[in-house]
Amino acid sequence: MNRRDLLIGAAGLTMSSAALQALGEPEHLVGLPAGVIEPFKWSAEPVPMSGPAVPGMSAIDEAVTRTMRETGIVGCGVSVARDNQIMYSRGFGYARLPRTPFLACTATRCGSLAKCITALSALILADQGKLDLDAPILPILREIGIVPAPVGGSLPDPRINLIKVRDLMDHTSGLPRRATYTAWRPDRDVATLHRLNREVTSFDVVRDALGNMHLDSDPGTQFQYANANFVILARVIEARSKKSLRDFLQRVAVPRFGLSAEDVYISRNQVSPESPLRGKNEATYYQTSTERYGSFLPAARDKGQVYGEAYQGFSTEASDGAAGIACTAIGLARIIANLHSVTPALSARSIQEILTSPAHYRSDPGFDPASSEYYSKGLIVRYSGGRPWFSHGGMTNHCGGVIGYNAGYQFVAVSNWNNAQEPYVAQIMDRALTEAVNTIGSAGGSVLITRSVR
Repeated sequence: MNRRDLLIGAAGLTMSSAALQALGEPEHLVGLPAGVIEPFKWSAEPVPMSGPAVPGMSAIDEAVTRTMRETGIVGCGVSVARDNQIMYSRGFGYARLPRTPFLACTATRCGSLAKCITALSALILADQGKLDLDAPILPILREIGIVPAPVGGSLPDPRINLIKVRDLMDHTSGLPRRATYTAWRPDRDVATLHRLNREVTSFDVVRDALGNMHLDSDPGTQFQYANANFVILARVIEARSKKSLRDFLQRVAVPRFGLSAEDVYISRNQVSPESPLRGKNEATYYQTSTERYGSFLPAARDKGQVYGEAYQGFSTEASDGAAGIACTAIGLARIIANLHSVTPALSARSIQEILTSPAHYRSDPGFDPASSEYYSKGLIVRYSGGRPWFSHGGMTNHCGGVIGYNAGYQFVAVSNWNNAQEPYVAQIMDRALTEAVNTIGSAGGSVLITRSVR
């Protein structure tokens, strides 16, 4: 698997491959769901920037603003780190149209970037002696009342008894990509299948995934990206911490990395941009896809596929550990910078867990641990210049983000917008920032030019 395929896979693509053209929408859409817009047109209007300009890093300003103009990105936050220091952090565009600026401290859902937060939370529990990464998951889940729930004559795959905690963290559980990870998708309505007259919870989707999905491979033997792994991992964290994932993040994990409660938090299900459940620094979301979704709201299910994904049409909280965490760019960048620190928040043992390639990679004769990429504990890892570098992509229809690296820098971008088709915002920002930091590194005499985007 090449870098492009791995990064796109790690974006946790939660949309179908194309918008539902059969709806016969006119070119200029009428009655758009909340959160859906036509591609944003910047015209001659300057792209607003927040935060102080950083000497020597104007290439980032230029690359981001040019890319926003070319692609229609509404808003984004960007942070860049070198070693364990944040070198740059700025916001661009709008957190809410027409004029609310996107700040460096603005948070957005960022899709699968949630996975690294969830995995690091599990490693914190391991450091506390509360979680064995080699423990089977089913006995742990039973501690909080989660057991597989087959429907329609299904039988659980007996191999789910072999899934270990680390298999969830490395995407080696064998669960297929289609495994349930949220309340409703075009091919799986959890509420209807399980006759639930309430909002579907993360417990419900875990029961459904484990009870009804045939594994693609034996646990521990093969990489298979599946969002369900990290929704299940979040429940493992809850079982062993005796806290909800929301509370564990706010009380334990986020402070452990020296962040504020507004840097990383579970994004709530919202019915509109005015929802009182929206985080106080959380952006409004925009999508250009006209794909429709059933609602997570029980009273609205009979309305059919009428809502945009951002509002009413996607159960963010049910998919929390995989795609439902809101982050600021600077918060994520500080976490990544901390992993490069000589005094990281995690123990040496947990850092080594991240840096050790899973066994299935090492059995591949073409794999070189000194230079090949591998997925480990919620991150894509690669060694270059004798040191590790981290990346991951994340997106849903209405947002996206990327962790990347080049020329001795790690960068993070988060956005409240997404394109209807490739290139998605994670790819767009990855390319722009890879090139920008390469320009900065070359100007500064850096010889560690480590990455290109295909």
